Amino acid sequence: MTPYFGDAIGYTSLIYSFLKDITLENYKAKQVKPQDWMVSRETSRVMNALEAGKALFVGGCVRNMLLGEEVVDVDIASQWTPQDVTEKLTAAGIRVVPTGIDHGTVTAIVDKKPYEITTLRRDIETDGRRAVVSFTEDWREDAQRRDFTMNTLLADPKGNIYDPTGEGIKDLEARRVRFVGDPATRIREDYLRILRFFRFHAQYGKGAPDTEGLKACKAAAAEIPTLSKERITQEFLKILSVDNPVDILSVIFNNSVLTQFLFPEYQPDLLKHLCEFQNRFGIAFVSPRLYVLSGLSHDNIKRMERLLLIPKVFKRDIEAISEILKLPDLGKDHAVKVAVYKHGRTSTAQALIIEVAQDRVMNGYINKALEIIQKWDIPTFPVDGNDLMKAGIEKGPALGAALLKLEYWWIDQEFKPDRKACLAQL
Repeated sequence: MTPYFGDAIGYTSLIYSFLKDITLENYKAKQVKPQDWMVSRETSRVMNALEAGKALFVGGCVRNMLLGEEVVDVDIASQWTPQDVTEKLTAAGIRVVPTGIDHGTVTAIVDKKPYEITTLRRDIETDGRRAVVSFTEDWREDAQRRDFTMNTLLADPKGNIYDPTGEGIKDLEARRVRFVGDPATRIREDYLRILRFFRFHAQYGKGAPDTEGLKACKAAAAEIPTLSKERITQEFLKILSVDNPVDILSVIFNNSVLTQFLFPEYQPDLLKHLCEFQNRFGIAFVSPRLYVLSGLSHDNIKRMERLLLIPKVFKRDIEAISEILKLPDLGKDHAVKVAVYKHGRTSTAQALIIEVAQDRVMNGYINKALEIIQKWDIPTFPVDGNDLMKAGIEKGPALGAALLKLEYWWIDQEFKPDRKACLAQL
């Protein structure tokens, strides 16, 4: 007689469903007051479409909320497959973009606000640069493949906080950046986590970096060049963007990580003072920090490009800053105006801050200089090539040379001569 398993299968399915539900409840660590971003109209549309309990806020938005810091991006983890997520959101009238469908990620867009939604995953295969994943419904299994314990925390719209690893809350409260599980294993899954470890410690950590994590980063540092330049650049520029990158750079270099960026010309104190002045005046730009890290050397900037894709705008900024720093009498009003006229307000401000960081005598002048940079109306050279041709100079190299010479004279006259005076000088 063939056994009948129908009821057993039904009971098993019911028990499994029940266990999944109580498992999530067992991960509940605390409750906070729901924040505006959690219950906004746009967020509610997305979360309601995905159904309560099947989708939770995850990662950075939860971490920053608990730290009292600004929440910029809202990421969501879901038990639904990417196809299910897409169908449910579409049925709710929400636009869906398959931004990373191979890895289970789609982006919902509500009133131009993006929500990145990723299906719970497990790693099938990793090579340190990319991973092959499969989907799961297990919140803890998904948490185990994440980088740091503080990034595994989950939350629902009611303010319930879930801690699948049981370590995220205590590490976050201690401001301790710690890998999930074995640090070496997490790093082998993605070598970019080496740089992320240092960046997260600079942003969120207190005290010395986690010993085991630091040891694993040092051991795997030689693998960083195997990553794409795009990924290295993105993470390294974030490190340079923290309020005080000097301390974390010291940790990085002292542990033989990214020694390709450690040059004899580099002056940590100069970078420290630059960042202090940038933060004081609210004009923190990364390009001058990169230039100071290079030891104010264009050759070293080129060496950094072996691992970095330095944006063209950064290169233009660095070139302009370099030229401004060569100007004589930079501590005088006219020199500041010349810099602004030739290179723009932003580059002039950054160059002056480097000058102040190098020469503290400039400290008493910087406020006035910044006022000039902000408020001075940049004049327009009152003559052009047509004026010179009318004056009898033929079109060609001589015309350009004469126009440039006249402009230099006009600048030396503190931009005061009008068109008539310029033509008379010609």
